[in-house]
Amino acid sequence: MSIWKHSVLASYYREIKGECQVQIDGTKIVLSYEQHDGPTVYEGEEVASGHFKLTCARKSGCATLHRTPGENLLEGHWIEGKDQGMWRIQLNDK
Repeated sequence: MSIWKHSVLASYYREIKGECQVQIDGTKIVLSYEQHDGPTVYEGEEVASGHFKLTCARKSGCATLHRTPGENLLEGHWIEGKDQGMWRIQLNDK
């Protein structure tokens, strides 16, 4: 299991920037971060090597994240209701 507790999230729709936590355990992934309206947690599965599909029950959200082998960067797309955007997460544990 790998956990990056101090990863940096940037979203390209809303002003979502800040620290998040990413946990990858085998084929499972969990992304969590705080927003003004409370904690947000996306959970999902790896659907192909380095490609993840996630959902967020609290926000009726779905998302994808992709990781190039050997890189500490996740990039993807998210949808929450009528809102959608892209995000980039720099994995970091320091």
